[in-house]
Amino acid sequence: MAVALKGNLDDFGVAEIFQLIGHQRKTGLLEISSRMGPMRVTFDSGALVFAAPVGDSPDAALGDFLVRCGLIEESVVHEKIRESRASARSLTDLLIAEGLVADGDIEATSDLMTRETLFTLMGMTGGLFEFLAGPVTHALAPEKLMVAEQVLMDGMRMQDEWLTFVSDLPGESEVLEILVSVDDYCDRLEDGGQGGSDRVRRVSKFVNGKNSVRQIIDRSRLGTFVASRILADLRRAGLVDGVSPALRRGGKIRRAGAMRVFGFARLALAAGVPLILLASVTAGLFLQRLDTRSWRGQAIAYRPLEEARAQFARQRLHNLLEARRHGTGRWPHSLDFLSQGMWGEEEGLTQESGSAYYYMRRGDGIVLLAPRR
Repeated sequence: MAVALKGNLDDFGVAEIFQLIGHQRKTGLLEISSRMGPMRVTFDSGALVFAAPVGDSPDAALGDFLVRCGLIEESVVHEKIRESRASARSLTDLLIAEGLVADGDIEATSDLMTRETLFTLMGMTGGLFEFLAGPVTHALAPEKLMVAEQVLMDGMRMQDEWLTFVSDLPGESEVLEILVSVDDYCDRLEDGGQGGSDRVRRVSKFVNGKNSVRQIIDRSRLGTFVASRILADLRRAGLVDGVSPALRRGGKIRRAGAMRVFGFARLALAAGVPLILLASVTAGLFLQRLDTRSWRGQAIAYRPLEEARAQFARQRLHNLLEARRHGTGRWPHSLDFLSQGMWGEEEGLTQESGSAYYYMRRGDGIVLLAPRR
């Protein structure tokens, strides 16, 4: 194969390499070496086919991922790799032929390995790269190939969002335990905390006081980004935490009870604040009307009950936006996520024929703006 491109990742980043290969529709192998070990990415006409760490044998990386996902024992993989070298049959053929791993699990694990390798590459700094142009062989259908530009955009998005929750994520070697059942948490989520309530339950199933953070992520088979974000959300909500070796059962019960009380208190506070604001606004408007009786010429508030309702609705929308930000880690692009029926038939901020409310960001907060006239 002819060398098409090589250099240092400090001078030419992974994102720029992907963009160049995709734009020029190159076919070949991209080999990257860094402190995280050698990795290889295969491209076909600018589309990404496969990505994986480079191991001692062609299937070593896939075998490692099968073990990490809990699909097979490590000793069995080592035995089959030795048999593969002796028989010239691939590891996957041997595993499938003997019924040790299902064909679907092999395909899903291979896809997970590609996604995990790409996630690692997008956050990598330093190292060397070399792109070898030439024909590549693979069995993937054209519709399953990943466009390099889309891979790049998704990778950059994940790296940006990673910074919003990584501080709430325990170390990979830390063992986690469940403090409070996640059932109520899942029932109250709109989108399951970046992946649906099924994924939250899937991750929490492996939080058993024995598995480390890395093992929980691997066993869930959701990928580092998705599973880590779910764990960070659960820890932020006080539902999971690290296991302390000196923690007695009585202490665990007291801590779990305290977390449950704290959670209920937060819900009660969130529900009660709007009601208190509504009562305050209504009382203030009522007193204002009484005061106007002794001051000739002072304007009387027009329809105070309707104004109080509008103020309450605005505050409720403000709270929903704040909750959306804390739940997803970012501000929504619009108010489309709010269903029309949630305000009640006659409690909307505007009439159906009027313009909708909208909002603008100001520093770390938001300003709710009235409809354009």
